[in-house]
Amino acid sequence: MSDYTLRERQVSLDESWDVIVVGGGPAGCAAAIGAAREGARTLLVEATGALGGMGTLGLVPWFCGYHDRERIIARGVAEQVLHGCRDGMPHFAAALAANPLATPPIDPELLKRIYDDLVTAAGAQILFHTQLTAVETSGGEIEALVMSSKSGFSAYRAKIYVDCTGDGDLATWAGAEVEKGDEDGAMQPATHCFVIGNIDEEALAKGPGIHFYDPNSPIHT
Repeated sequence: MSDYTLRERQVSLDESWDVIVVGGGPAGCAAAIGAAREGARTLLVEATGALGGMGTLGLVPWFCGYHDRERIIARGVAEQVLHGCRDGMPHFAAALAANPLATPPIDPELLKRIYDDLVTAAGAQILFHTQLTAVETSGGEIEALVMSSKSGFSAYRAKIYVDCTGDGDLATWAGAEVEKGDEDGAMQPATHCFVIGNIDEEALAKGPGIHFYDPNSPIHT
């Protein structure tokens, strides 16, 4: 493999933002919502066509940590997401009413809309299908973020940058010190989720109730 030198080019620069959040997963959405609610001009940049990250595009079926096994402790954006999932899945109403600690499974399409509504209602702007391509720095400070989209390359500048890429792309390219994995460099195995169709829903409803949060379930923990 040989090297190739990129030619210098001028690109448009948008410096109208107070806060730029890169990555529209749960953390990025929460950061953008929080900043916008405080009155900051906030831009949320997402590489795909939907918000929610692993909760939507990754098909992760469950968000843990809403409760401490005694009461719901989630507040703020997390609590709003929980209520949105509950309200949007009325077919789980009976199970949720029977166990106040029960958390509804994630409906990816529902969760996309929940995050869309929360982010836009807070006043943040969203760029979909926009990928962080480079971080321009000078003297240890970020001068601009270079993004790529179907429109080509463009640069963005803000007072504060928030890295919610999941892999620390922004921080790493800006020269920040980062850690990867545990002391041996080992990382968590990839989460592999899938969807099953053609289910006998009546049989499932009458089954043993294989939910870890159900005290009567054979897999209760």
